[in-house]
Amino acid sequence: MIGLIIVTHETVGEAYRKLANHFFSGMGMAKTALLGISPDEGHDDVIGRIQGSIRELDCPDGVLVLADIFGATPCNAARKLVVPGKVAMLTGLNAPMMVKAVQYHTQTDDLLLFAAQVKQAAIDGILEITRPPE
Repeated sequence: MIGLIIVTHETVGEAYRKLANHFFSGMGMAKTALLGISPDEGHDDVIGRIQGSIRELDCPDGVLVLADIFGATPCNAARKLVVPGKVAMLTGLNAPMMVKAVQYHTQTDDLLLFAAQVKQAAIDGILEITRPPE
């Protein structure tokens, strides 16, 4: 089982949690931590919160961190905690990424493969639609 940490600005992550609950009601959010970072939190405090979540999840197969925006505080803090084979991170959190991660993280033990699959779901969920349906 791969643990999930969703680290976002303020309440963005809570909206994604509600979305996941909409799709997977009753499934719960096992081995998942949600961290909303407020503007007044220091960088070291954010790192400490993420480290605490990694410990609390206690997932020997690893933890996948999903961050909302590359280069912003939640991402920068989480990035310092990446450990090959133990902690991986994806940025640019979107709904397809979240759905894939929540749906399958309890069914896998390969962090690198899982991170690649979740990333692909995020990419595949972005479509350019320039014409109405026929």
